[in-house]
Amino acid sequence: MTRFSLGGDEDGEGPSSPRHKKRRLVFGTAASIAAIRERRRLELQVVEEEESDEQVETEEEEESEEEEEEEDEEEEEETEGDGDGREQPNNNSNEPPVHQPQQANRSSGSMLPWRCRERTSLQLGSASGTLASIEVPALNTTFTDRAISITLTDPDVLDCPICCESLTVPVFQCENGHIACSSCSMKIKNKCPSCSWPIGYNRCRAIEKVLESIRMSCQNIKYGCKEWMTCNKKSEHEKACMYTPCSCPHLGCNFVSSTKKLYQHFSSNHVNSATHFAYNCSFSITINFNDKFLVLQEQNDGILFILDNETESVGKMVKVSCIQPRFMGGFFYDLTAKTKGCLLRLQSFTSSTPSHVHSPTSSGCLIIPSDFFGSCGQLKMDICIWRNGQCPPSFRCIDLT
Repeated sequence: MTRFSLGGDEDGEGPSSPRHKKRRLVFGTAASIAAIRERRRLELQVVEEEESDEQVETEEEEESEEEEEEEDEEEEEETEGDGDGREQPNNNSNEPPVHQPQQANRSSGSMLPWRCRERTSLQLGSASGTLASIEVPALNTTFTDRAISITLTDPDVLDCPICCESLTVPVFQCENGHIACSSCSMKIKNKCPSCSWPIGYNRCRAIEKVLESIRMSCQNIKYGCKEWMTCNKKSEHEKACMYTPCSCPHLGCNFVSSTKKLYQHFSSNHVNSATHFAYNCSFSITINFNDKFLVLQEQNDGILFILDNETESVGKMVKVSCIQPRFMGGFFYDLTAKTKGCLLRLQSFTSSTPSHVHSPTSSGCLIIPSDFFGSCGQLKMDICIWRNGQCPPSFRCIDLT
């Protein structure tokens, strides 16, 4: 029968086992430790020898590279002396060519990849649609000049797909990625119209980052506007842009441009088609019963006005409007019609319109009975148009509210 024991005085043979067996175990353990130390010392010695060999090889390689560079320089000098001016490749070297531009860019202080910094223009959107120019931060090596030009072939991608207005922060998205502006999310009661999933709770940070980064040109850039703005300011700017296109009121003319160029165009091409006048001075005009409108042009500023003569059931409805962007203020005018001891008078402000469009209105107009035109079908009227921001003292005391 065999007995096994752990610890105590027993060593596998009972209490009568001699003590020298345990001492032999201790002696054997010390010998093993010494052998391990000797093995480690030999390993360290081998490692040191290998490192010294590698260092020697590295020094030899550096010396050989220096010699090759000196030989290349000598060859270049000889080549320049012969008048060739071309670099001769080193056929003796088996080393692969080094891409110097990549190393130079990687060694610069910028943390951006060199391939990205070399890229200066992008084209986004589909191949169809109108073009719009935008600027985004560029991947350049400096922070002072980080703008690149991008051609956006479909500017509608930056508009809300529901209200078709320019997207502004915050922008929300549903689980399927459909986006909507903040106001539309509330109007549709937080239900995506495309997939019926909830919308209005998760922000679309990617689109918001794009909207905050880019600078877009005004849509009136082809008419002379040079303003750049963020997406959320684009709609506000275009509503008050001085370069809003206006159409020529002359029949058969399709000229469209800013007000300044439009006035110059009309003065050059249709000079005899308008009645010229001066601000704050009364002048007379004669209008026929069948005339649709008359064109008036200020002789100094060249601003164009339209005297509409629209037919009504009781006679004619006459009013004055100005060809200019809608946001611009009107001009005060005084209109008087006389016939056979009767007098009709209208004091009002001109409406602003970028194109001459017949738009019936019940305010700011003078209703003239058909009898005022007489048998000849003509009516003489006196008009006085005051400079913008001015009006007669007698009109200032009238409360228009």
